[in-house]
Formats: sequence, C-alpha cells, structure tokens
Amino acid sequence: MRPRKTTRTLFGFYARGLGGVLRERRSGLALFLLSSVMHALGHAALALAAGRCAGLLVGAWATNGPSNTSGTSGSADAAKEALWVALAGLSAAVLKAGGGVIAAYGQAKVAGDVGASLRLEVLERLLSVHRLRHPRQGDHGANTSPARCVAALTACIREVELGLHTGVLGGLRAAAQLVPLAAVLFWLAPRLALVAVAVFAPFAVLLGANRRKWKRAHAAAMRHSELLLEAADEAVRHADLWMTYGAEGKARSNVAALGAAVARTSARLEAGAAAMTGMNEVLGALALVGTLGAARLGWLGDVGGGTALLSFAVAFFLAYRPIRDLTEARLAWLRGQVAFDELEELAPSRDRSLSTTPFAVTELAAGLTRTPWSLASLDLCGLELAHCAVPPVTLSVAPGQIVAVLGPTGTGKTTLLRTLLGLEASLGGRIQYAGAFLESASAGPSARPFAWVPQDAPILADTLAANVALGAPADARAALTPLGAAHLVDSLGEERLGAGGRSVSGGERQWIALARAIASRQPILLLDEPTSGLDPQSQAEVLDAIARLRGERSVILVTHRPEPLAIADQVVRLGA
Repeated sequence: MRPRKTTRTLFGFYARGLGGVLRERRSGLALFLLSSVMHALGHAALALAAGRCAGLLVGAWATNGPSNTSGTSGSADAAKEALWVALAGLSAAVLKAGGGVIAAYGQAKVAGDVGASLRLEVLERLLSVHRLRHPRQGDHGANTSPARCVAALTACIREVELGLHTGVLGGLRAAAQLVPLAAVLFWLAPRLALVAVAVFAPFAVLLGANRRKWKRAHAAAMRHSELLLEAADEAVRHADLWMTYGAEGKARSNVAALGAAVARTSARLEAGAAAMTGMNEVLGALALVGTLGAARLGWLGDVGGGTALLSFAVAFFLAYRPIRDLTEARLAWLRGQVAFDELEELAPSRDRSLSTTPFAVTELAAGLTRTPWSLASLDLCGLELAHCAVPPVTLSVAPGQIVAVLGPTGTGKTTLLRTLLGLEASLGGRIQYAGAFLESASAGPSARPFAWVPQDAPILADTLAANVALGAPADARAALTPLGAAHLVDSLGEERLGAGGRSVSGGERQWIALARAIASRQPILLLDEPTSGLDPQSQAEVLDAIARLRGERSVILVTHRPEPLAIADQVVRLGA
C-alpha cells in the first residue's frame, strides 16, 4: 500500500460540509433531524405495541384458546385491549413510515449536496496543480494518470458521499432508533436488558479487528479498480497501435487479468461485509437466547413471567434492523475514509493559498478583469530546466521577434515552453518580461503573457467557435482567415467536435489550436511543432501566417523541421 499523508480527517470534512448545509439550508437539515426522530419514536412505539399485543393475546389464548377469546370477562378485556394496542401499533407504523420517507429524502439530499461540493473542490485542486507548478506528464516528472483523476471525480467521491449518507446520517438514524428502543426494553424487563447488553457488547468489540482488515482490503480493491480503468482507457485509445503491431491479445490479456483481480477482491469484500452484517445478527440472536435462557434457569429472579418474556422478545427482535444498519454504517464510513485518503493524496488540500471558489469561476473573473499584456522584451537569464541535463538557458527575445528552438529529443524544448507557461518549476534563473519577474508567477493569462499551442493540439468537446474563443472572446472566421483556414467555419459549422461529436484530422487540430492562440491576444505565442500533421501546402500557409505576425506578436517556435527556420529571426539550439 502507498503511504497516506493527509492533512484533513474525514470527520472534519463531514463536519465542515454539514456546517455549510446548515448555514445555507437550515430548514432542510432541521426537517431531516425532526423526521429522523419521528422515525425512531415510531419504531420504538411499534416495538412496544407489538410486544404488548403479543403478551395480551397469549394471555387470552392461554385462558380460553385462540377461538374463544370472549369466553370470560378477563379474556374479553385482554382481547379488546389487544385490539386497541394493535391500532396504536398501526398509528406507530404510519408515523415511522412517514418519518422514514422524509428522513430518507433529507439524508440523500444532504449527502448529495456535500458530495457535489467535494467534486468541485477536487476538480479545482486537480486543475490548480498547474498553477502550483507541479509536473504532470510522465516525461516531465511525477505522473498522475487521467484514469486515476477520473476515478477520483467519480468512484472516490461517490464513496465519500455514501460515507456521509450511510455511514454518518444512516448511523445517526440507526442510533436514534436504538435509543428509544433500548428504553422500551429496559422498561419492559430491566434485568433482561442488562444481560442482553452484557452478552452483546464484548463480541461487538471483537468485530472491530475484522473491520480494520476489511478497510485495508477495500483500499487495495480501489487501487485495482483504478488500474483496470487505466488499462481499459489505454486499450481503447491506442487500439490502432495494438492492431498494427498485432498486439491486441496483449492489451486484452492485461485488461482481463486486472478485471479478474478486481472481481476476486470485490467478491472477498462483499463476503466480508456480509459476514460482519451476519455476525451482528447472530450476536443479537445469541444475546436474546442467553437472556431468555438465564431467565428460564432462574438466574435473574422474578422477571415477570411468560407474558413479560414474550413482550421483551418481540420488542428485542425489532432491534435487528437498526443493529444491521449500524454495521452497514460502519462499513460505509470505512469505504469513505479510504476514498477520502485517496483524494487527499491525489489532490492535497494542504496549500491554503488555493481559492475556495471553483476554478472555472476564478479564471473567468480573471479573464474579465485582467489588464491586457502589451508587447515587450522577454529575457531568460540562466534559466535552469527541470528533468533534462542541459546548460542554463539565456535568451533575449525582442518585441515582435520570431525565435526557433532546435535540439535533439530530450534536450528540454517542450520543458522550456512548459517552464515559461508556469506548468513546470525551474531550478533557478530568471524569466523577465516588461520589467516583471515571472519565474514564481502562477500559470494562466493573468499571470503570464503567453499563448500556447501544444504538439498534440487538444480539442474541447464543443463547437469550433467555442474552441477558438477558449482564451478570449473571438470570431472563429476572423481568427482562421489569416491562417488560410476559413473554410473550417463552413465545413464544421456549429457541430460538436471531439468526444461525443465529429472527429477532426490532425491538420484541422493544428489550424484550430493556432487560431485559438492568435485569438487570445497574448503578446507571445509558444508553438510546439505547429506544422506537424500538415501537408507541404498547408505548412507553407501556416508559416506565412506566423511570419505576418512579426512585429505584432513575439513567437517562440519549437521544431524538428528545417522549413520554419526560414521565417526565424533567431535560432536557439538547446544541448549544443
């Protein structure tokens, strides 16, 4: 198992979440608490009525038989009282059912609200990792797989939500049912109740060790599920590669092996959970048997006779459900704790400088209020790049100049761009723009004057217009026309692109990514292989468009091709 280093406890998170719900929807939480009390009192009243009714009927039947309960005055009175008690039990059942429905709704609503809040918080922290300048990609240091992030935003948060729903709120409801029920049992037969507690309690404590083992197994199962999701994602995304190498069987066997491991672990977990739930039921039955046995042997003295024993047994039997709910609450809490630890490890909350406002809102606000960058000189003074053994980079880019960056694979060309963007932490040196030092600035258009075109040119699952206007409001046709790609507006129209929509070619991706960077109005464009995937004619058009930006934008262009060198004012060779 990986070490867990968390700064917050699950209990603290739940307390904060419930506090937020109380501040924003006090009436909803109050209704949940009130309905839970109604449910608990209804359950206790039902147990009392059932026990009393059983005792009365048995007393009447013992006198005259079940078919002649009106034969004597005493038996008739007992039968009549039993009827009234049964009607009272019916009222208690209605009260319990109504309270249970309202409490169940409030329980799910509160847990859902807290889970939704956590989802936004985790998403902000995952997106904010770049503002903290922590490396993400495997070839740039520490790696966080997309599959693990997806699992965090789905399965982990669902487990945390269930920890609150079933573990905390469900446990409170179960405890609320047991308290008045225990009062009923002590009222009916205090000696019997004491013996039942004495029998049940020690065995319940022993189950704690099994819960700890179950928690460790659940943590392992969660990790296996993450690996399975990652393997499935890899198998689908790279299906063409597996096919061309004839390696479909390898991808299939990897997924199958992980799936089998998940199935085995899940089966063991389910069996363990069922065993713990069953053991609590067995312990309850054992407590009842031990109590009645002790009474039968006369060890408890006068406990009220057979009618009292029957009433106690019936009421005690109704403790079965809340005891089972308490066991399930404990298991849900353990699952939530494992998931919460996973979230804290994946996206730590220990940096208190992070805003509590969702990431998209803070970035939108920054985009609306920031002062536009003006074109100025960029100076790199002894900039030391992480993850690559190259000499410190010293470079001066004059306003409006085009600079081409060359170098063998692994010499830090992409790392240089990521360091300028604030996605990587430099090991030393200065990044100065317009008199301001940027090496400690966060990523984003408010803090740095760069627009980036990465080599893979990602496309959002949205329209062409939305993709081009990602960094700033822009007209797609106006941004694509200088690149000679205005035809994309007509051919793609308002269709959804990318995931769940129309696929686009590699060349079209480059056009869209370039237009997005130009439309951002940032003074410096960072282009990572901007002509990759383009045919010669399209490449020439793109290079002509970049050349026309000379004097209006500064451009730092990473390339392996010789053609871009023709438009460069300065060529920098890394690793030379």
